Amino acid sequence: MAYRLSIADDVPSSVRACAREQLQGAIARLEQTHGDPVDAIHDARKQLKKTRALLRLVRPAIGARAHRRENAALRDAGLALSDARDADVLLETVDKLAAHAAGRLPAATFVELRAALEAEREPGSVDRAAVAATLREARTRVAEWPLLDADWDAVLAGVGRVYERGRDAFADAREDPSVVRLHEWRKRVKDLWYHERLLAPAWPLVIGAHGEQAHLLSELLGDDHDLAMLHGRLEARLALGPEAGADLPALLGLVAERRAELRAAAFALGLRLYAESPKAFTRRLGHYVHTARAAQRDGPSA
Repeated sequence: MAYRLSIADDVPSSVRACAREQLQGAIARLEQTHGDPVDAIHDARKQLKKTRALLRLVRPAIGARAHRRENAALRDAGLALSDARDADVLLETVDKLAAHAAGRLPAATFVELRAALEAEREPGSVDRAAVAATLREARTRVAEWPLLDADWDAVLAGVGRVYERGRDAFADAREDPSVVRLHEWRKRVKDLWYHERLLAPAWPLVIGAHGEQAHLLSELLGDDHDLAMLHGRLEARLALGPEAGADLPALLGLVAERRAELRAAAFALGLRLYAESPKAFTRRLGHYVHTARAAQRDGPSA
């Protein structure tokens, strides 16, 4: 089953089914004994993020107390897995920068930079079994989520709230494009992407297309954040080889230049993605959802 809600079903059963599927997928990846463990952890983290986004979607119905409890459990599980992934992100960032700036600096500079980051990596010891056990408990609690009063209007209120928070975070980031504000905006953009994936069955071509643009925006902001982290490591005097050490000013310049490009592209896309007011966005999405549900209920017209 894909990451989506069933428009034909009631909200509680659809939400519970989706949550259980994501948690079970994360558990399965953590308990997998073959394949790349880094990929398994990465996949498990993505499924945890999807489950947390689902929780935010139904927050108006589930209540603050239950949301805090479940969100904290999933957040802590994700943090327990984060160190194993974060070190690899910096290496991927160097590879992307090297590809983007091909020919502008010697290839040896990027090879040495990568080697310096590799040397800093700590083996780490993620207790995958413990995290999987935590997620099994969370999966069991899904049946207790207080969703009896949840309906599609509550779901739409959840999407509208995330859209409004993202729009506000966008305005904050344009006013002051600090690493913190850009990262906060990215989190809200990812929530919107996940929520539009969940509601895409109401009108896949329209909601799905808008969601894909949210995904693209989250990638632009994610690449910018990763480059900011790399910039921090370079400024902290990472132990570079002679080639990369000599090219440090040029490396810092490349990072700054690429970040400026990414931010410009993100702001341009943000203006389109958040063009509507929150009320207009929620109202339009509501028309799609309720029309799709009526079509499911009434069947094809004669």
